[in-house]
Amino acid sequence: SAWAKVFVVFRLASPPLPVVAGQQFTVCAANVGTVKEDLTLQFISVRAGAIVASREVTLPPPGSAGGTPDPCLSTTAEALGAAGSPPDQPPLLVALVVIKRGLFARASAATASVQVTAATSTGERRVVASIPLQLATLINGRNTPIERVQ
Repeated sequence: SAWAKVFVVFRLASPPLPVVAGQQFTVCAANVGTVKEDLTLQFISVRAGAIVASREVTLPPPGSAGGTPDPCLSTTAEALGAAGSPPDQPPLLVALVVIKRGLFARASAATASVQVTAATSTGERRVVASIPLQLATLINGRNTPIERVQ
């Protein structure tokens, strides 16, 4: 059996984004700190509550030797439709980046945004919006967001 580990967890999230057929959504994260970052990138259907796409990635700090893994996750309007949004309501999507670190790890620093693209008449994809993700974890000076993660 898998043991749950305790992490300090912060979430960066987009506002709910309206979805139009043919659109593609890409969330990308960047490590802007001095230690490696363990991230989960996700797209969530707001109306269905379903995770449409998810990916785990560990990003080294800037300037590290060796390569950096692809820091992005993409999904389409059609994948969101398959998640089962109610037919009488327009679909909405949220991009989410979960930052996990050990209880006694050094401070994390990451940023992320979601790009929305649509096909032009020539078939090329064009960015129609770029939305920065905001800190969604409610914190104050006296608490630390600790969770058990499988």
